[in-house]
Amino acid sequence: MYDVIVIGAGPAGYEVATLLANEGKNVCIIEENDKQIGGTCLNEGCIPAKNFLESATFVKKMKYFKSCGVNATLDNFDINTLKTSTNELMDTLRVGIQSKLKKANVSIKYGMATFITANKISIGTEEIEAKNIIIASGSIHKEHLLLPLKNDKIISSKEAFTLKSLPKSILIVGGGAIGCEFATFFNSLGTKVDIAEYTNQLLPSEDEDIAKALKREFEKQSIKIHLNTKIKSHNIQKENIEIVMDIKEKEKIEHYEMVLVSIGRVPNTKNLNTEAINLNIDNNFIEVHKNFQSTSHNNIYAIGDVIKTPALAHVAYYEAKCATNHIINNTPSKDSHIPFVTFCQPQVASVGKNEKTLKQENTPYKIKKQFFKLSAKAKIKGDDSGFVKILYDEQTNQILGASIIGNDATELIHQLLIAINSKLTIKNLQDMIFAHPTISESIFEALSK
Repeated sequence: MYDVIVIGAGPAGYEVATLLANEGKNVCIIEENDKQIGGTCLNEGCIPAKNFLESATFVKKMKYFKSCGVNATLDNFDINTLKTSTNELMDTLRVGIQSKLKKANVSIKYGMATFITANKISIGTEEIEAKNIIIASGSIHKEHLLLPLKNDKIISSKEAFTLKSLPKSILIVGGGAIGCEFATFFNSLGTKVDIAEYTNQLLPSEDEDIAKALKREFEKQSIKIHLNTKIKSHNIQKENIEIVMDIKEKEKIEHYEMVLVSIGRVPNTKNLNTEAINLNIDNNFIEVHKNFQSTSHNNIYAIGDVIKTPALAHVAYYEAKCATNHIINNTPSKDSHIPFVTFCQPQVASVGKNEKTLKQENTPYKIKKQFFKLSAKAKIKGDDSGFVKILYDEQTNQILGASIIGNDATELIHQLLIAINSKLTIKNLQDMIFAHPTISESIFEALSK
């Protein structure tokens, strides 16, 4: 009999298992097999994607550095070497997670976990019990009804990391974070890239001016953007794929060597046999209270991609901490601001409230902006596209939200996260000294206007 059973060893699962074990709980974690330790983030998401993008960004900047006297040329890009280095990185991190679990004395079992009762789990022929069970089984690729995955022609982000060679042309269906990141990767290495997005902007959750700026920069890079676009049909031919699209109610036929479907992910809950315990589920998402307890069983918790919170690894880590605090001390969860980051080129990041939310709340706000074209450091780094945008309360001057598109946006946004969490005002930051020349200086310049 365990104190806690954790289903899934992704960021949510291995983090909560480690935290609980370090608090003296007898914990067992279940994962399908040892190669899946680390979950989607490590094995087919964040880590391999960012490693691929780091190489692509380097290649993209070579032209600029050549103008600075660096006599380097890209004769041939070897994707197999990149795959090897990425796999080595993943193996290293996976061993680190396993060591972390073992150091905390977490029992690890491999196999498919299914519910027998609200306290009992089966793994193959074995049955184990616990006082509390935490579901952290993650998510899987969301299928497109008209574009089912087929061999090496229609792929998801998972298959993109195993390509034997780069396609000459690719259609990316979905202009969210994953789609935009892969657009940067393929475009940087010479692939002709088109994006088909169902809504009226890239990165639909970001502010309109951020999305427009990204579209403009992508188009400068010869990435073709189709907004308000539906896929009507496809036909796999000998050399390519014929795609029929409905673009703003006008039919268009295009041909690509490959199609990448990135329209989101869905909770990985179907194989848990939740019907056996009447677990409350809505559209595959497990319904939970604020403290991440199931709405149908107080001893069952759910965290990470299986619940209706942003499917981000850093959100999963936070939820693991909250669930641990509730199990150990019955401490209620606190709301916290979540940074959203997209590692395309230029990078995009945001935190706090956006304009749409503030308008819905009827909150009077003002905007301060600083374009990176005025930044010496941005020019030195070879990319002065984008801007810093800060939203603040018109009456109190308190910072309410921020968005950044451009150099190092995914790092810079945390300065504004700290400001928002600390309820700082415009004046609080104006009174600080920012080093020169830095990208961070643009935040100070925006605030000082």
